[in-house]
Amino acid sequence: MPSHDSVKQNGAGHGGQARTGALPGPLRHFATLLDELRSRDILDMQQVGRLLVELAADEEFFAPLIDQIPAAAPGDRWLIRPDRGPRLVLVHRPEGLMGYTHSHRCWVGIAPVRGVETHQRWEAVRHDRSRADLRLADERALVRGDVATLVPPRDVHNHGHVIGSGPSPYSLILLGDDMLLFDREEYDPEQGTWQALAPGDPGRPNR
Repeated sequence: MPSHDSVKQNGAGHGGQARTGALPGPLRHFATLLDELRSRDILDMQQVGRLLVELAADEEFFAPLIDQIPAAAPGDRWLIRPDRGPRLVLVHRPEGLMGYTHSHRCWVGIAPVRGVETHQRWEAVRHDRSRADLRLADERALVRGDVATLVPPRDVHNHGHVIGSGPSPYSLILLGDDMLLFDREEYDPEQGTWQALAPGDPGRPNR
């Protein structure tokens, strides 16, 4: 497991629970177990990662959902989306498309269902005049059975598909809360710059 971070439950992401009754069976089971983990004083991200990997392994459940997302274009499908608290989305990025480097300000987990998801975590130091020092701290090619978990302030990352790494990914992204409620940042490692993202600003989707 790539992360030994944990989350104090009085912090961001300890919001409401998903209404599990209307969810399909695999999602209802996942949400119930996640709520059990979140009922503890400390949320163990290793256990959250294992739970996400187990859900991502359910090819029978996800195959028809993947078929509904066009392979040649970016796409997503929300699976669990309460007003507050953890939410889950299935995301596809086509060949060669990576997301912009960004922060979440809430914990996050990423686990592929199909394909190869390249995940990069960055150490970022912001300066005046939109300058930033960025260092690539970790890069992994994730396949089904792998997971990456992040906890603020070590949550500056980007992910997507690198040409030559394998098939383009369909991945589960589990967020501890609605990231659009928070002040966040977006980075350009090549230019060494950053910009603020005000609440409600999703930033640029892909590069």
